This record gives sequence, C-alpha cells and structure tokens, in this order.
Amino acid sequence: MSTTGIEIPPELIEEYNKMRFEKKPQGMVLKIHDGQITLEKRSDEPFDHLVQSLPDNEPRYVLYDFPIKNRVGLDDTRMLFLFWMPMESSVRDRMAYAGTKKSITSSFSGISTQIQEDDKSALTMEKVKKKIAARQGMNYQQM
Repeated sequence: MSTTGIEIPPELIEEYNKMRFEKKPQGMVLKIHDGQITLEKRSDEPFDHLVQSLPDNEPRYVLYDFPIKNRVGLDDTRMLFLFWMPMESSVRDRMAYAGTKKSITSSFSGISTQIQEDDKSALTMEKVKKKIAARQGMNYQQM
C-alpha cells in the first residue's frame, strides 16, 4: 500500500502483465479515481501520440512498452514508466500522485526506465531513447 492509502487493484496488475508479455509497442495510462489506481486507457498508439493525449492539468502514470533494438540489432521493448506531473495540477492531485508513485513502481514488475516530466514539449522521443540507452547500456532505435 502507498503512503496515501491508494490501492492498486489486482486485476490492473494482471492487465499490465498481459501487455508486458506481448512485447510490442503499447501502453497504459493510469489515474487515481475514488481512492484507487484505475486504467484510463490501454492503447497501441505510438508513444508520442499517447503523450499528446495526456491531460494538461492532471497527473497520470504511463506504462509504455517502448520499442528498441538490442545490442545485436533485434527488435525488443523496454518497459518505461512515465510519471506525468504537469505544473498546472492541483496541489492535492500532485501530493496524491507523488505519494503513490513508489507503490506503482514496486507493484508493476519489469519497469526498466523511469521518467518524470511536467512539459509535453520536453518529452521528446530523443530524450526517451537517450534515457533508455543510458539505463540499458545498449544501442537503440525507435521502430
């Protein structure tokens, strides 16, 4: 349980595990609703489109199986956790999401890279690729 008391339903973890083992570019957008983490959207849209669909004034958690090429040039994915925290969010929302972040990262296994961002224009594909490459120590390339 998080420091906020906000819970993650087991069926949400099951949905995440299904997505994770499919090994294709896709993501889940999660939000806090009625005292628990809920699935707002599961999508196979490209990462940059998913980012653009995030609200400008509310935080979200995004789990995205990001496409890469591994060291030998084979297609692969790495699970990215994006903590979307726009400055326009209310203080109450910011506190709830920040207090629940650790619970998210510990409940959803296989997250290889974490990014926190508050500005969509700063969340470029190049920034994400560099962060994944630095974390994984591998060559990368968006598919």
